[in-house]
Amino acid sequence: MYLKISLLVCCLTSSVSFAKTPLVLLSIDGFAQRYISQYQPQTLIKLIEQGTSAKALLPVYPSKTFPNHLSIITGRYPINHGIVHNNFYHRKIDKAYNLGDGKNDTRWLSADPLWHINEMQGNKSAVYFWPESETPINNKTASYYYPYKHFTPNEQRLDQILNWLRLPESERPNFITGYFASVDDAGHEFGENSPQLINAIDELDHLLSSFVKQIEQEFNGQVNLVIVSDHGMTKIDKHHIIDWQHNIVDGVKAINGSTQLYLYSDNDDQLQRSINLFKSNHSDTEQTQYRVYQYPNFPTHWQLNRETDSVPNAIIEASPSYIFNKEDLRVKAETHGYDAKLYRDLDAIFIATGPAFSKNKKIEPFENIHVLPILSRALGLIDVKNIDGNYDIASKIVK
Repeated sequence: MYLKISLLVCCLTSSVSFAKTPLVLLSIDGFAQRYISQYQPQTLIKLIEQGTSAKALLPVYPSKTFPNHLSIITGRYPINHGIVHNNFYHRKIDKAYNLGDGKNDTRWLSADPLWHINEMQGNKSAVYFWPESETPINNKTASYYYPYKHFTPNEQRLDQILNWLRLPESERPNFITGYFASVDDAGHEFGENSPQLINAIDELDHLLSSFVKQIEQEFNGQVNLVIVSDHGMTKIDKHHIIDWQHNIVDGVKAINGSTQLYLYSDNDDQLQRSINLFKSNHSDTEQTQYRVYQYPNFPTHWQLNRETDSVPNAIIEASPSYIFNKEDLRVKAETHGYDAKLYRDLDAIFIATGPAFSKNKKIEPFENIHVLPILSRALGLIDVKNIDGNYDIASKIVK
């Protein structure tokens, strides 16, 4: 009788077994590291206690959504994966980038994302939204993916991830990603300590609680779960709007990324005229509004001092709380994009739980280019060569 009851309990609690331990990567866009202590999201705190977490995940420059998500998933700096900003110009394509343009022209992306690397090693990948996940690499996308729809409910996304895990062995992806924008939306629109941001964090944390419980019940916890964010947030002052259009002369193309202006020109004289105008119009009272940098003398940690089709000739870098004016500008509460090395409000999160990770382990802050080596080791893949991330941190994190 005891044996029958034990077998019944076993069947009810673990209906699926895995030949390969799956890894689920979830990104919470705009979730600042400080939100953990500030808002005490109970599910994330529990996962930190159950697994390995970083004191901070450090964004690459600029601290924008697309370059950072691509650095996380390729292990490369923006100069090497191609998406150097949310807004930039590509000289050969002769076009300004719009979010997700890779699906229409693969030249925008110059590195392989992990879902492709995983498939090339004989596995299946599934992507429920990730920047540039609709871009075919060598005419191939992930085995399963959804075209991006911003307002798809978070619960629907998590339910589909569970459904992928329930697939038969021959059809099941061993690597799954999911992306959530609700915290970023609330942070931009309403700002820190607003009821809307607190509610967005609470709602997603509650959904994650149900998701984690389902993994424990259905799969006996035999799923590796990694949760990251791309950047934090910092406040904008509605009076700190920089007018700049009068500094652009003929022959200079300016791409406005809100926290940066990227300047492009084949004419050195015209470019220098624009740069001089930015410098000369910088009065003593405006010293903190922005700084002017010219290629190849960008700060070393920006990792942009190599000539490519997308690296600008000059960058006008707004100081935090300032943004560059644009047509029909509606100033929101907070933003990101500034130099994250200098402004730690922009620190992001890294939390990893499951069979591949130690319990209640804290590690020092690290750049997000090192996430891919961690994921590939946890997936049991062959180490990826020719990336900027290295496997030293992975060796400390993955069992």
